[in-house]
Amino acid sequence: MSTSRIIQLARLIASETQTLDEHLTENKLPQPSFAVGALTEPFPQPSPNVAKAKTNVIEATIELRQLLEGPIKQLLPESNFAPLASVYRFNIAKHVALDGNVSFGDLADKCGLLEQDMKRIIRYTSIHHRVFVEPEEGFVAHTAASRLLVDNELIRDVMGLTFAECWPAHARTPDAIAQRSEEPNISGYSLANNTDLNMFSFLGQHPNRARRFAGAMSSTSKASLDALAEHFDWASLPPGATVVDVGGAQGHVSIDLARRFSALSFVVQDIPEVISDSEGNVPEELAGRVRLVTHDMFTPQPPRDADVYLLRYVLHDWPDKYCVRVIENIIPVLKKGARIVLQEHVLAEHGTLGLLHEMQVRSMDAIMMSLFNSRERGVADWEDVFARAGKGRFDVGVRRVKGNTATGVVVAEWRGSA
Repeated sequence: MSTSRIIQLARLIASETQTLDEHLTENKLPQPSFAVGALTEPFPQPSPNVAKAKTNVIEATIELRQLLEGPIKQLLPESNFAPLASVYRFNIAKHVALDGNVSFGDLADKCGLLEQDMKRIIRYTSIHHRVFVEPEEGFVAHTAASRLLVDNELIRDVMGLTFAECWPAHARTPDAIAQRSEEPNISGYSLANNTDLNMFSFLGQHPNRARRFAGAMSSTSKASLDALAEHFDWASLPPGATVVDVGGAQGHVSIDLARRFSALSFVVQDIPEVISDSEGNVPEELAGRVRLVTHDMFTPQPPRDADVYLLRYVLHDWPDKYCVRVIENIIPVLKKGARIVLQEHVLAEHGTLGLLHEMQVRSMDAIMMSLFNSRERGVADWEDVFARAGKGRFDVGVRRVKGNTATGVVVAEWRGSA
């Protein structure tokens, strides 16, 4: 007699949760909690076995819930983000005592809202998202999640990006894609902001929003930096080789690579507004090897005799023809054997990823569509971009990052002549 799918999932959840619990106990780690002071990452630096167990539990839990709720619920999910967006917009977390509580009435007054609306916001976010808690009738206190909005500027910026920039864009994306356009200013974002500009140009006219966007993008995980360092042979470059970091923002990636590979020099390029805000970011000991310069990647590259042009999570922000244009502007200064290196999401064939990774990468692809009218790409897509730009004169290889099959490093070696 075969075991039903829901029983299989329940047993998997129980078995893998046991693995996780044993890991916490053996390493004297606290149990996962939303109490103030709880670890924001319940399983810090997990072993591959623990990371896999965590993924298995989450995936099985998602599938089990979907099966139990049935198909109608999947068509009509609870997806009202207005309460969370209000938490960000009215800076509610800042007005809740860090070590106590505050009444709904006082909190509403501090935030300039009606008490009844404050009550509804808190009770929604507390039950749906574990953001705030009502320890006694009529009073609000922090959870670990809401406390992050007070203590962590990066989390505030990411929340602002999510609810002040992305969320309005999502609602207008069907209107944008109905226009069947490949232009970056025909997007849900542009329609939501009533502008003819693409997102980057629009942010250039709104410095506070641009600062928040840059803040949200400033976080680069060690794992991501490790992947870039390990999936291209930087050490094989000749001593004194130059790496041009195109769209390198504040230079954090080049700074990391410069520390790892002391024989290399780096030129970080970005638009003037970004570079001016990044002055002083380069540590003194690297000042001779990491330089920040202004450059618009849609204009011709200046000659630098560079060995590598690095674009890290840059081209996924642009439709195909704009990616081709960026590469075409690099080609005239490429010497034979020079390489263009991309770190990007590299989509796997549909159905080959686990549920959680597939959900994450499809979510990222949808965000690209909403904000930029761009997309994430698979191996064949990246090969096509370089074939169009280089007329077949690039040798393109893709290495997927082990343990994260949605991320890869694309290396395109130039075998033509400038």
